[in-house]
Amino acid sequence: MPTAEKIIKEIYLLPMEEREKIAHHIIEFGIKGAYYDAPEFLDIKAWQDEIARKPFNLNQAAGYLGVAPVTLRRWVKKGRVLAYKVGRAYTFDVKKLKEFKKSHIA
Repeated sequence: MPTAEKIIKEIYLLPMEEREKIAHHIIEFGIKGAYYDAPEFLDIKAWQDEIARKPFNLNQAAGYLGVAPVTLRRWVKKGRVLAYKVGRAYTFDVKKLKEFKKSHIA
């Protein structure tokens, strides 16, 4: 039986065009699929909560917000975005980033 790990490895072996088709399908039809009577096999809320527990680093946060890391660093220094500094590295609370994105970025 295929596992998620095996399928993900196979996806990475596909040409970029094929990977984009898979990503488009997931975005368009979601986890349930194109068939509305198909059972949902992933608890989206629990999955999002799991992701939100782990803080983002500067590059992950910038990617999530759709800005360059240098822009996000400037926003942090101006107090526009909340970040925690651990040594020389910034970390960002995912839930706070989500709130910021909803209220500041269209």
